Amino acid sequence: MISIVYIVQGTMNSLDVPDDELSDSEQVLINNIPAVSLFRDVLFTRLFKTTRNTSILTGAQKTIELLEGHPVRFYELIRLEKHTFFLLRDALCERKLLKDTNRMTVGEQLLMFLHTIGHNVRNRVMQDRYQHSGEPISRHFNNVLDAINGLRDVCITDPSNKVPSKILGDARFYPYFKNCLGAIDGTHIEAKIRLDKQTPYRNRHGYLSQNVMAAVSFDMTFSYVAAGWEGSASDQAVLRWAVTSGGLVVPEGKFYLVDSGYANTPKFIAPYRGDRYHIASFRGCNRRYTGEKDLFNHVHAQLRNVVERTFGVLKARFPILSRKGGIPYPYRTQVKIVMACCIIHNFIRKVNEPDELFELYEHGETQENVDHGDQQVRGQAREDDRVAGERVRAGIAQQLWTNHQRRVNRQQQDD
Repeated sequence: MISIVYIVQGTMNSLDVPDDELSDSEQVLINNIPAVSLFRDVLFTRLFKTTRNTSILTGAQKTIELLEGHPVRFYELIRLEKHTFFLLRDALCERKLLKDTNRMTVGEQLLMFLHTIGHNVRNRVMQDRYQHSGEPISRHFNNVLDAINGLRDVCITDPSNKVPSKILGDARFYPYFKNCLGAIDGTHIEAKIRLDKQTPYRNRHGYLSQNVMAAVSFDMTFSYVAAGWEGSASDQAVLRWAVTSGGLVVPEGKFYLVDSGYANTPKFIAPYRGDRYHIASFRGCNRRYTGEKDLFNHVHAQLRNVVERTFGVLKARFPILSRKGGIPYPYRTQVKIVMACCIIHNFIRKVNEPDELFELYEHGETQENVDHGDQQVRGQAREDDRVAGERVRAGIAQQLWTNHQRRVNRQQQDD
């Protein structure tokens, strides 16, 4: 007697057939067909179901363990201090952006989300860590992602019109850059794109990415973020969209510092092309300036470096943004993740200034982006904007050079 397993209306059944009723060829087929073995294994699983998540700690207990455990361990795993975590949780609850469910608290949902983006771990790892199946982990990840994006208007705000303290308290920058609001630059985040849509996302370095442009204040917070642009889009094109359609407003008489990949206008001051620019090129015996353009470029680089350091903090805290091959989510979700990381970055800065990563990048110098000086700026500004921008830049450069010459002359007289 042999038992043949078959499926009827989604259920498994078995049919006993006497051995002598099967031909030799049918016997061979039954013994070798892979489906029979598969059906047998599925039937066994149905009858003797076992639990995959067998940890002695449930997700709720793991959450309590982390929240009541050592603060250093918490920071290393979640990437922010405990009190900052509680403030973020309360902010989401107060605005009714997130709420407890029957099986998962807001705290556990937020912990799983921060753990995922803070260590770039996959859903299967989170299943084992928090003892939930894949579907609720994915669902709550997206719920928290949307909730944090709901804090955008609260956390990413326009910079103050007051003179930044970094400029006001430093004779190198004041009063020349008293109207400067911060710095603007773009960074490329590797993207995961469907094969038939990849062409516009391939950047000039040859890999797929989204071009993220950000305006950064001198306190290392984002005052504007434009995420989701294709990797092939030029920095100038993204900036032009931000000003005309994206809501980026620069008050009259104020300006941002930009690199030479952008056009020089009254509201976006770029360095002089053809002169040295990077901070490293002014060290040691190269400290002596050759003219007003050379001096202007050095001071400009010292101030604009804040945007590089801010991106450095962001990517160090959230390794998911530095993932080779792109963030493993649909593209719309990838864009939301970038924005959520910027929102959390600002939230941490505003409630917890002594943060470890901010302190690490606060006064350091980072490796700057590749110079765009040898590239043509696509989407040039209007002629009258370029003329007015040159007038503003030349005025600052002349003031810097005049005062520099006075200091040099006084030093020579004292010697």
